[in-house]
Amino acid sequence: MTDAFVGWKGELVRLVPPDRTLHFENALRWMNDPEITATLEFNLGFSRKQEEAFFDRIEGPNDTDFTWAILDQASRHIGFIGLHAINWRHRAGMGGILIGERLAWGQGHATDAVRVRTRFAFAQLGLHRINGHTFNPAMKRVYEKAGYRHEGTARKMFWRDAQWYDVSLFAILEEDWFSNLPAN
Repeated sequence: MTDAFVGWKGELVRLVPPDRTLHFENALRWMNDPEITATLEFNLGFSRKQEEAFFDRIEGPNDTDFTWAILDQASRHIGFIGLHAINWRHRAGMGGILIGERLAWGQGHATDAVRVRTRFAFAQLGLHRINGHTFNPAMKRVYEKAGYRHEGTARKMFWRDAQWYDVSLFAILEEDWFSNLPAN
């Protein structure tokens, strides 16, 4: 059972290692739901074989990509979050998140998951910078609440539904995160 993995805990979520036996069917369902993938860079749907390849990648050893399943307080699987394309020389990586369970939308789970991932990246991995980008208004608010700064806009970066979308670029630096920690 998933409870065997304590994972990285936040106020509302736990980030645990992905497990094909526990998380695969949700992932396949979410990645083939146009409403859920509407604001993802890749939203064309996934075959079972493609989703299996995704799990092969995230369950195997990898020192430039970390992916976790997101569990809510009742240990229900509600999404995935990751740190991707880590450049160890520059100590920087790219964040990604998917909250697939609609009932979890707007409840603070994404913000808490991003905060937990950020803590892991800086306190455990020693990263200096985490980048993120989005054209989803809700995700912009998540980044802002999690302490990320808006660094600019990439004009007409994503093509979706017969139109171009500007993408907001966000990042947080280790000094921003460490300066906001409560004093002991």
